[in-house]
Amino acid sequence: MNDIKIIVKCNDPEILVVTPLLSKHKMSKITKKTLKRNKTPFYWISSSGNNNIPTNAENGIKWYKNKFGKLPKYYMMIDRDIEAGRGLLDKLYTKLKNTKLSEPYSHSIGYCYATFQFKGHVNKDFPATAYDINKLVQSNYISSNTMFLTEVVEHVGFVKDDKYKRLLDWAFLLKCFSMGFIGIPEPKAYFIAHSTKDDISAGDANDYQVKAKRVYKDFILPLLKSA
Repeated sequence: MNDIKIIVKCNDPEILVVTPLLSKHKMSKITKKTLKRNKTPFYWISSSGNNNIPTNAENGIKWYKNKFGKLPKYYMMIDRDIEAGRGLLDKLYTKLKNTKLSEPYSHSIGYCYATFQFKGHVNKDFPATAYDINKLVQSNYISSNTMFLTEVVEHVGFVKDDKYKRLLDWAFLLKCFSMGFIGIPEPKAYFIAHSTKDDISAGDANDYQVKAKRVYKDFILPLLKSA
């Protein structure tokens, strides 16, 4: 059972924000402070448990739906240690809201992603460049701190297998493409991910290669075969 904590309440939110936490983790003060600097109505919870990150995120979504009966139209996962640029949610929300989702599900816009920077143990910049599936199959350049249409998340379903662990977000974005959804960038939206040696993203190169081979076999190879 996940431990759910309410960080920001809202009677009629446009966005559900979930911060999935491992049981030993806590949310940073800078994350709480900077994310609250948004005008778009949002409901924010943390979901903590002894599961992988996507499972904890999904449990947070289920908690909200069970409590209120329906979900906000937009969903965003926020890591515990990011420093959000001013208006991060507002900018992603505006861009995604003004982009229509078409039926049937065939390469429709399903999410909007921001520019971000790893800072600390890992230092690297990731500008929010145009969506390119050829680039995405090579490596992930889109953060898990991305805003989705909630119906897309429910339709696609998170990748929750522990054998991937640190590349579950990449696997999910590839799964989105295979089910007909792509993303759009919002370069004006920005955040810093404060990196430590204990982060999943800071794992060693050998571990990354093992996980990347699994993602290639299960998600990339089927895409290449169907092209």
